[in-house]
Amino acid sequence: MSSSPKKRTRTLLNHLQNDQQQARTKVSKKETLGIGSSGLATRDAGSSGLVMSVLGFGCWQFGSKGKDDYWGLEYTQEMANKMVQIASSKGVTYFDTAADYAGGDSEIQLGAALKTIDPQIRNKIVIGSKITPNNCVDVEKHLNETLERLQIETIDLFMVHWPIDSNSMSHFAAHNTTESGGRDYAATGKVEAVPPTTLAFQTLLKLQKTGKIKHIGVSNFGVSQLKEVLALGVNIAVNQLCYNLIFRAIEFEILPFCQAHGIGVVCYSPLMQSLLTGRWKNADDVPTYRARTRHFNGKRPKSRHGEGGHEALLFNTLSKIEDISKRSGISMLQLALAWPLSNSAVVSVIAGITKERYISSNCEAIATKIPDNVLAELNLATEALKNAMGGNADLWQGGDDSRIK
Repeated sequence: MSSSPKKRTRTLLNHLQNDQQQARTKVSKKETLGIGSSGLATRDAGSSGLVMSVLGFGCWQFGSKGKDDYWGLEYTQEMANKMVQIASSKGVTYFDTAADYAGGDSEIQLGAALKTIDPQIRNKIVIGSKITPNNCVDVEKHLNETLERLQIETIDLFMVHWPIDSNSMSHFAAHNTTESGGRDYAATGKVEAVPPTTLAFQTLLKLQKTGKIKHIGVSNFGVSQLKEVLALGVNIAVNQLCYNLIFRAIEFEILPFCQAHGIGVVCYSPLMQSLLTGRWKNADDVPTYRARTRHFNGKRPKSRHGEGGHEALLFNTLSKIEDISKRSGISMLQLALAWPLSNSAVVSVIAGITKERYISSNCEAIATKIPDNVLAELNLATEALKNAMGGNADLWQGGDDSRIK
Protein backbone atom coordinates (compact mmCIF):
# COMPACT_ATOMS: atom_id res chain seq x y z
CA MET A 1 0.00 0.00 0.00
CA SER A 2 1.40 3.41 -0.91
CA SER A 3 2.01 5.99 1.81
CA SER A 4 -0.23 9.06 2.15
CA PRO A 5 0.88 12.28 0.41
CA LYS A 6 1.46 13.95 3.79
CA LYS A 7 3.69 11.10 5.05
CA ARG A 8 5.55 11.06 1.73
CA THR A 9 6.10 14.81 2.00
CA ARG A 10 7.53 14.52 5.50
CA THR A 11 9.80 11.61 4.53
CA LEU A 12 11.17 13.52 1.56
CA LEU A 13 11.68 16.64 3.64
CA ASN A 14 13.57 14.70 6.32
CA HIS A 15 15.95 13.24 3.74
CA LEU A 16 16.41 16.62 2.05
CA GLN A 17 17.12 18.54 5.24
CA ASN A 18 20.01 16.19 6.02
CA ASP A 19 21.65 17.16 2.75
CA GLN A 20 21.00 20.90 2.79
CA GLN A 21 23.85 21.99 5.04
CA GLN A 22 26.31 19.97 2.95
CA ALA A 23 24.90 21.54 -0.22
CA ARG A 24 25.25 25.06 1.24
CA THR A 25 28.89 24.39 2.11
CA LYS A 26 29.59 23.05 -1.36
CA VAL A 27 28.07 26.13 -3.01
CA SER A 28 29.93 28.61 -0.82
CA LYS A 29 33.27 26.96 -1.61
CA LYS A 30 32.65 26.78 -5.33
CA GLU A 31 31.40 30.29 -5.95
CA THR A 32 29.99 33.34 -4.27
CA LEU A 33 26.34 33.51 -5.26
CA GLY A 34 24.96 36.98 -5.72
CA ILE A 35 23.08 39.20 -8.08
CA GLY A 36 25.55 39.75 -10.88
CA SER A 37 26.67 43.13 -12.15
CA SER A 38 24.48 42.47 -15.18
CA GLY A 39 21.54 41.39 -13.01
CA LEU A 40 18.08 41.16 -14.50
CA ALA A 41 15.69 44.05 -14.52
CA THR A 42 12.61 43.95 -12.31
CA ARG A 43 9.07 45.21 -12.78
CA ASP A 44 6.21 46.10 -10.43
CA ALA A 45 3.23 43.75 -10.48
CA GLY A 46 0.51 46.23 -11.25
CA SER A 47 -0.36 48.36 -8.22
CA SER A 48 0.21 45.56 -5.68
CA GLY A 49 3.71 46.50 -4.51
CA LEU A 50 5.07 43.09 -5.52
CA VAL A 51 8.34 43.31 -7.47
CA MET A 52 9.49 40.48 -9.75
CA SER A 53 12.42 39.79 -12.05
CA VAL A 54 11.44 40.09 -15.71
CA LEU A 55 12.52 36.47 -16.20
CA GLY A 56 10.81 34.01 -13.91
CA PHE A 57 12.01 30.45 -13.34
CA GLY A 58 9.21 27.97 -14.01
CA CYS A 59 9.41 24.88 -11.80
CA TRP A 60 6.77 22.68 -13.43
CA GLN A 61 9.55 20.28 -14.46
CA PHE A 62 10.81 19.85 -10.89
CA GLY A 63 9.89 16.41 -9.60
CA SER A 64 9.19 14.97 -13.07
CA LYS A 65 9.19 11.19 -12.87
CA GLY A 66 10.64 9.91 -16.14
CA LYS A 67 10.79 9.83 -19.92
CA ASP A 68 7.06 9.36 -20.46
CA ASP A 69 6.20 12.20 -18.08
CA TYR A 70 5.17 15.61 -19.46
CA TRP A 71 8.72 16.96 -19.48
CA GLY A 72 10.30 13.75 -20.77
CA LEU A 73 12.87 13.28 -18.02
CA GLU A 74 13.44 12.43 -14.38
CA TYR A 75 14.21 15.62 -12.47
CA THR A 76 16.33 14.98 -9.40
CA GLN A 77 16.90 17.13 -6.31
CA GLU A 78 20.53 17.59 -7.31
CA MET A 79 19.42 19.01 -10.66
CA ALA A 80 16.94 21.35 -8.95
CA ASN A 81 19.60 22.57 -6.51
CA LYS A 82 22.02 23.40 -9.31
CA MET A 83 19.45 25.15 -11.46
CA VAL A 84 18.20 27.33 -8.59
CA GLN A 85 21.76 28.20 -7.57
CA ILE A 86 22.72 29.29 -11.10
CA ALA A 87 19.47 31.14 -11.85
CA SER A 88 19.49 33.07 -8.58
CA SER A 89 23.14 34.00 -9.08
CA LYS A 90 22.21 35.59 -12.41
CA GLY A 91 19.47 37.76 -10.97
CA VAL A 92 16.38 35.58 -11.34
CA THR A 93 14.31 36.42 -8.26
CA TYR A 94 10.92 34.93 -9.19
CA PHE A 95 10.41 31.16 -8.90
CA ASP A 96 7.03 29.77 -9.95
CA THR A 97 5.59 26.44 -8.82
CA ALA A 98 2.24 24.83 -7.95
CA ALA A 99 0.82 22.15 -5.68
CA ASP A 100 -0.30 20.30 -8.80
CA TYR A 101 3.17 20.06 -10.34
CA ALA A 102 4.46 16.51 -9.84
CA GLY A 103 1.92 16.00 -7.08
CA GLY A 104 3.62 18.50 -4.79
CA ASP A 105 7.14 17.28 -5.50
CA SER A 106 7.92 20.47 -7.45
CA GLU A 107 7.29 22.49 -4.31
CA ILE A 108 9.41 20.08 -2.27
CA GLN A 109 12.36 20.31 -4.67
CA LEU A 110 12.13 24.10 -4.91
CA GLY A 111 11.93 24.51 -1.13
CA ALA A 112 14.96 22.30 -0.62
CA ALA A 113 16.93 23.98 -3.42
CA LEU A 114 16.36 27.44 -1.97
CA LYS A 115 17.95 26.24 1.27
CA THR A 116 21.23 25.75 -0.62
CA ILE A 117 21.73 29.36 -1.72
CA ASP A 118 23.33 32.23 0.13
CA PRO A 119 20.92 33.82 2.66
CA GLN A 120 21.48 37.29 1.19
CA ILE A 121 20.27 36.05 -2.18
CA ARG A 122 17.47 34.05 -0.61
CA ASN A 123 16.10 37.26 0.92
CA LYS A 124 15.55 38.63 -2.59
CA ILE A 125 13.65 35.58 -3.84
CA VAL A 126 9.92 35.74 -4.56
CA ILE A 127 8.09 32.41 -4.46
CA GLY A 128 4.80 31.96 -6.26
CA SER A 129 2.66 28.84 -5.93
CA LYS A 130 -0.88 27.84 -6.83
CA ILE A 131 -3.83 26.02 -5.34
CA THR A 132 -6.07 23.97 -7.62
CA PRO A 133 -9.73 25.01 -7.78
CA ASN A 134 -10.60 21.53 -6.45
CA ASN A 135 -8.64 22.19 -3.27
CA CYS A 136 -10.36 25.52 -2.67
CA VAL A 137 -12.88 23.61 -0.58
CA ASP A 138 -10.29 23.97 2.23
CA VAL A 139 -7.92 26.77 1.31
CA GLU A 140 -6.18 27.01 4.68
CA LYS A 141 -5.37 23.28 4.82
CA HIS A 142 -3.87 23.24 1.37
CA LEU A 143 -1.94 26.47 1.92
CA ASN A 144 -0.39 24.95 5.03
CA GLU A 145 0.62 21.88 3.02
CA THR A 146 2.24 24.12 0.40
CA LEU A 147 4.12 26.04 3.11
CA GLU A 148 5.32 22.75 4.60
CA ARG A 149 6.58 21.45 1.27
CA LEU A 150 8.35 24.73 0.54
CA GLN A 151 9.75 24.90 4.11
CA ILE A 152 8.53 28.47 4.63
CA GLU A 153 6.11 30.24 6.97
CA THR A 154 4.86 32.90 4.54
CA ILE A 155 4.44 32.74 0.79
CA ASP A 156 5.06 35.79 -1.38
CA LEU A 157 2.40 35.03 -3.99
CA PHE A 158 -0.42 32.47 -3.72
CA MET A 159 -2.59 32.01 -6.80
CA VAL A 160 -5.76 30.11 -7.65
CA HIS A 161 -4.54 27.93 -10.51
CA TRP A 162 -7.74 27.98 -12.63
CA PRO A 163 -11.22 29.44 -12.12
CA ILE A 164 -13.33 27.68 -9.52
CA ASP A 165 -15.93 25.88 -11.62
CA SER A 166 -16.64 22.30 -12.67
CA ASN A 167 -15.13 22.74 -16.13
CA SER A 168 -11.76 23.84 -14.76
CA MET A 169 -11.88 21.34 -11.92
CA SER A 170 -12.37 18.34 -14.21
CA HIS A 171 -8.79 18.81 -15.43
CA PHE A 172 -7.53 18.15 -11.90
CA ALA A 173 -10.11 15.47 -11.02
CA ALA A 174 -8.56 12.73 -13.16
CA HIS A 175 -6.16 10.30 -11.52
CA ASN A 176 -4.59 8.91 -14.69
CA THR A 177 -0.83 8.47 -14.49
CA THR A 178 1.99 7.78 -16.93
CA GLU A 179 4.14 4.65 -16.74
CA SER A 180 6.70 6.65 -14.75
CA GLY A 181 4.08 7.62 -12.17
CA GLY A 182 3.57 11.22 -13.27
CA ARG A 183 0.16 12.76 -13.91
CA ASP A 184 -1.43 12.49 -17.32
CA TYR A 185 -2.20 16.16 -17.93
CA ALA A 186 -4.48 15.40 -20.88
CA ALA A 187 -7.03 13.45 -18.81
CA THR A 188 -10.16 14.80 -17.13
CA GLY A 189 -12.37 13.40 -14.38
CA LYS A 190 -15.77 13.75 -12.75
CA VAL A 191 -16.38 16.66 -10.39
CA GLU A 192 -18.70 15.95 -7.46
CA ALA A 193 -19.03 19.45 -5.96
CA VAL A 194 -17.77 22.96 -6.69
CA PRO A 195 -16.42 25.10 -3.81
CA PRO A 196 -17.94 28.61 -3.61
CA THR A 197 -15.63 31.18 -5.20
CA THR A 198 -16.68 33.78 -2.62
CA LEU A 199 -15.73 31.60 0.34
CA ALA A 200 -12.38 30.63 -1.21
CA PHE A 201 -11.28 34.22 -1.76
CA GLN A 202 -12.61 35.36 1.60
CA THR A 203 -10.39 32.69 3.15
CA LEU A 204 -7.44 33.90 1.10
CA LEU A 205 -8.06 37.43 2.36
CA LYS A 206 -8.15 36.15 5.95
CA LEU A 207 -4.87 34.29 5.46
CA GLN A 208 -3.34 37.38 3.91
CA LYS A 209 -4.28 39.37 7.01
CA THR A 210 -2.68 36.74 9.28
CA GLY A 211 0.58 37.04 7.32
CA LYS A 212 0.70 33.60 5.71
CA ILE A 213 0.16 35.12 2.26
CA LYS A 214 1.77 38.37 1.13
CA HIS A 215 0.00 38.71 -2.22
CA ILE A 216 -3.04 37.02 -3.76
CA GLY A 217 -3.05 36.17 -7.43
CA VAL A 218 -4.93 34.17 -10.03
CA SER A 219 -4.00 32.15 -13.07
CA ASN A 220 -5.98 31.67 -16.26
CA PHE A 221 -8.82 34.01 -15.25
CA GLY A 222 -10.86 35.84 -17.87
CA VAL A 223 -12.50 39.25 -17.54
CA SER A 224 -15.80 38.11 -16.00
CA GLN A 225 -13.94 35.89 -13.54
CA LEU A 226 -11.61 38.74 -12.60
CA LYS A 227 -14.59 41.04 -12.03
CA GLU A 228 -16.12 38.49 -9.65
CA VAL A 229 -12.94 38.37 -7.55
CA LEU A 230 -12.38 42.12 -7.56
CA ALA A 231 -15.94 42.64 -6.33
CA LEU A 232 -14.98 40.73 -3.17
CA GLY A 233 -12.40 43.37 -2.29
CA VAL A 234 -9.37 41.30 -3.32
CA ASN A 235 -6.31 43.17 -4.57
CA ILE A 236 -5.23 40.81 -7.34
CA ALA A 237 -1.46 41.15 -7.71
CA VAL A 238 -1.09 39.09 -10.87
CA ASN A 239 -2.98 37.09 -13.44
CA GLN A 240 -0.79 34.36 -14.90
CA LEU A 241 -1.65 33.56 -18.51
CA CYS A 242 -0.23 32.04 -21.65
CA TYR A 243 1.13 34.80 -23.88
CA ASN A 244 3.62 34.58 -26.69
CA LEU A 245 4.15 35.44 -30.34
CA ILE A 246 1.93 32.60 -31.56
CA PHE A 247 -0.72 32.82 -28.83
CA ARG A 248 -1.91 36.41 -28.41
CA ALA A 249 -5.48 35.75 -27.25
CA ILE A 250 -5.19 37.86 -24.10
CA GLU A 251 -4.65 41.00 -26.18
CA PHE A 252 -8.33 41.09 -27.14
CA GLU A 253 -9.81 41.71 -23.66
CA ILE A 254 -7.92 40.26 -20.71
CA LEU A 255 -4.63 42.13 -20.97
CA PRO A 256 -6.25 45.60 -21.37
CA PHE A 257 -8.56 44.84 -18.43
CA CYS A 258 -5.63 43.81 -16.23
CA GLN A 259 -3.71 46.95 -17.15
CA ALA A 260 -6.71 49.17 -16.41
CA HIS A 261 -7.23 47.56 -12.99
CA GLY A 262 -3.63 47.46 -11.77
CA ILE A 263 -3.21 43.70 -12.18
CA GLY A 264 0.21 42.54 -13.32
CA VAL A 265 0.33 39.97 -16.12
CA VAL A 266 2.78 37.09 -15.74
CA CYS A 267 3.30 35.09 -18.92
CA TYR A 268 3.84 31.36 -19.14
CA SER A 269 4.94 29.35 -22.20
CA PRO A 270 6.82 32.25 -23.86
CA LEU A 271 8.51 29.72 -26.16
CA MET A 272 5.23 27.86 -26.67
CA GLN A 273 6.94 24.69 -25.43
CA SER A 274 9.90 25.08 -27.82
CA LEU A 275 7.85 25.78 -30.97
CA LEU A 276 9.26 29.32 -31.03
CA THR A 277 12.84 28.07 -31.07
CA GLY A 278 12.33 26.60 -34.55
CA ARG A 279 12.86 23.09 -33.20
CA TRP A 280 10.13 21.47 -35.32
CA LYS A 281 9.28 22.16 -38.95
CA ASN A 282 5.95 20.31 -39.22
CA ALA A 283 3.12 19.26 -36.93
CA ASP A 284 3.82 15.54 -37.09
CA ASP A 285 7.24 16.01 -35.50
CA VAL A 286 5.86 17.78 -32.42
CA PRO A 287 5.64 15.49 -29.34
CA THR A 288 2.16 14.31 -28.38
CA TYR A 289 1.74 16.37 -25.21
CA ARG A 290 2.86 19.55 -26.97
CA ALA A 291 0.61 18.97 -29.99
CA ARG A 292 -2.62 19.00 -27.99
CA THR A 293 -3.06 22.79 -27.97
CA ARG A 294 -5.62 24.58 -30.14
CA HIS A 295 -2.90 25.29 -32.70
CA PHE A 296 -3.14 21.63 -33.75
CA ASN A 297 -5.93 19.45 -35.12
CA GLY A 298 -8.22 18.31 -32.33
CA LYS A 299 -8.08 14.73 -33.61
CA ARG A 300 -4.48 14.37 -32.46
CA PRO A 301 -3.82 12.10 -29.45
CA LYS A 302 -4.34 13.65 -25.99
CA SER A 303 -6.21 16.62 -27.51
CA ARG A 304 -9.62 17.60 -26.14
CA HIS A 305 -10.41 20.98 -27.73
CA GLY A 306 -12.46 19.55 -30.62
CA GLU A 307 -11.37 22.21 -33.12
CA GLY A 308 -9.76 21.87 -36.52
CA GLY A 309 -6.60 23.67 -35.49
CA HIS A 310 -4.40 25.94 -37.59
CA GLU A 311 -1.41 23.78 -38.39
CA ALA A 312 -0.55 25.20 -41.81
CA LEU A 313 -0.95 28.79 -40.60
CA LEU A 314 1.07 28.00 -37.47
CA PHE A 315 4.10 26.74 -39.35
CA ASN A 316 3.79 29.47 -41.96
CA THR A 317 3.86 31.99 -39.09
CA LEU A 318 6.86 30.28 -37.51
CA SER A 319 8.64 30.48 -40.86
CA LYS A 320 7.97 34.22 -41.01
CA ILE A 321 9.35 34.69 -37.50
CA GLU A 322 12.44 32.72 -38.44
CA ASP A 323 12.92 34.94 -41.48
CA ILE A 324 12.63 38.08 -39.32
CA SER A 325 15.15 36.56 -36.94
CA LYS A 326 17.68 35.99 -39.70
CA ARG A 327 17.27 39.44 -41.21
CA SER A 328 17.44 41.26 -37.88
CA GLY A 329 20.32 39.21 -36.49
CA ILE A 330 18.26 38.52 -33.34
CA SER A 331 17.78 34.85 -32.51
CA MET A 332 14.33 33.31 -32.28
CA LEU A 333 14.96 32.66 -28.59
CA GLN A 334 15.72 36.33 -28.02
CA LEU A 335 12.69 37.47 -29.98
CA ALA A 336 10.35 35.04 -28.22
CA LEU A 337 11.45 35.81 -24.66
CA ALA A 338 11.80 39.58 -25.07
CA TRP A 339 8.67 40.20 -27.16
CA PRO A 340 6.06 39.88 -24.34
CA LEU A 341 7.92 42.51 -22.31
CA SER A 342 7.31 45.04 -25.09
CA ASN A 343 3.88 45.32 -23.46
CA SER A 344 4.15 47.37 -20.27
CA ALA A 345 1.39 45.35 -18.58
CA VAL A 346 3.64 42.29 -18.57
CA VAL A 347 5.59 41.90 -15.34
CA SER A 348 7.51 38.67 -15.77
CA VAL A 349 8.03 35.97 -18.38
CA ILE A 350 8.22 32.44 -16.98
CA ALA A 351 10.51 29.96 -18.68
CA GLY A 352 10.75 26.32 -17.65
CA ILE A 353 14.39 25.21 -17.91
CA THR A 354 15.71 21.66 -17.96
CA LYS A 355 19.39 22.22 -18.81
CA GLU A 356 21.94 24.45 -17.06
CA ARG A 357 23.19 26.06 -20.27
CA TYR A 358 19.74 27.47 -21.01
CA ILE A 359 19.78 29.67 -17.90
CA SER A 360 22.49 31.98 -19.24
CA SER A 361 21.00 32.08 -22.74
CA ASN A 362 17.55 32.90 -21.34
CA CYS A 363 18.93 35.66 -19.11
CA GLU A 364 20.73 37.19 -22.08
CA ALA A 365 17.67 36.80 -24.33
CA ILE A 366 15.26 38.44 -21.90
CA ALA A 367 17.46 41.55 -21.84
CA THR A 368 17.23 41.96 -25.62
CA LYS A 369 15.91 45.31 -26.79
CA ILE A 370 13.88 44.60 -29.91
CA PRO A 371 13.93 47.60 -32.30
CA ASP A 372 10.55 49.17 -33.04
CA ASN A 373 10.67 48.19 -36.71
CA VAL A 374 11.32 44.54 -35.80
CA LEU A 375 8.48 44.61 -33.25
CA ALA A 376 6.18 45.91 -35.95
CA GLU A 377 7.26 43.10 -38.30
CA LEU A 378 6.68 40.47 -35.62
CA ASN A 379 3.23 41.80 -34.81
CA LEU A 380 2.26 41.84 -38.46
CA ALA A 381 3.67 38.37 -39.12
CA THR A 382 1.67 36.86 -36.24
CA GLU A 383 -1.56 38.84 -36.72
CA ALA A 384 -3.28 36.30 -38.96
CA LEU A 385 -2.72 33.47 -36.47
CA LYS A 386 -3.84 35.73 -33.62
CA ASN A 387 -7.11 36.48 -35.39
CA ALA A 388 -7.65 32.87 -36.45
CA MET A 389 -7.32 31.60 -32.88
CA GLY A 390 -9.37 34.49 -31.51
CA GLY A 391 -9.85 35.73 -27.98
CA ASN A 392 -10.19 32.34 -26.28
CA ALA A 393 -7.22 32.35 -23.90
CA ASP A 394 -7.59 28.64 -23.09
CA LEU A 395 -4.89 26.77 -24.98
CA TRP A 396 -6.44 23.36 -24.53
CA GLN A 397 -10.24 23.72 -24.66
CA GLY A 398 -12.21 25.41 -27.39
CA GLY A 399 -15.47 27.21 -28.07
CA ASP A 400 -18.07 27.22 -25.31
CA ASP A 401 -15.92 24.69 -23.43
CA SER A 402 -13.25 27.32 -22.72
CA ARG A 403 -12.45 27.59 -19.02
CA ILE A 404 -11.36 31.21 -19.30
CA LYS A 405 -14.42 33.46 -19.43
